[in-house]
Amino acid sequence: MIHKVMCIDDDTITLRLCQIILEKANFCDEIITVENGELALEYFEIQNALPAPQQKLPGLIFLDLNMPVMDGWEFLDSFSDKFSLFQQEVKIIILSSSVNPQDKIKADNNPNVICFISKPLSISGLNNLKEIPDLRSFFSAS
Repeated sequence: MIHKVMCIDDDTITLRLCQIILEKANFCDEIITVENGELALEYFEIQNALPAPQQKLPGLIFLDLNMPVMDGWEFLDSFSDKFSLFQQEVKIIILSSSVNPQDKIKADNNPNVICFISKPLSISGLNNLKEIPDLRSFFSAS
């Protein structure tokens, strides 16, 4: 099981649905929700200021692409620039309603993104994620 998951989405209904599905699937211990990429970066800035043993990093981020303030692509760029030390520990999945094929291609070509999945999040989708090599170690004991 993943200890901590962060969901970044501007839609409060989507955030609540993600919480419900993650809890029902027993996918993680804790869920952090933020409404845009800027707030997510603020969270990582706070964690970065702490000594490493006190940092509470999510093992996985579900990231929406289309958000006001700071969209998913801008978040990815800033996260890569500012928090390169976290990239080994924090895995990112694009969770989007985008039907633009260029978004999928761009996500597939981004080294910080482990996959692109379409909204809404589902229990069967979460079970499929457990088979992704980058996430398998979280679930190998279950």
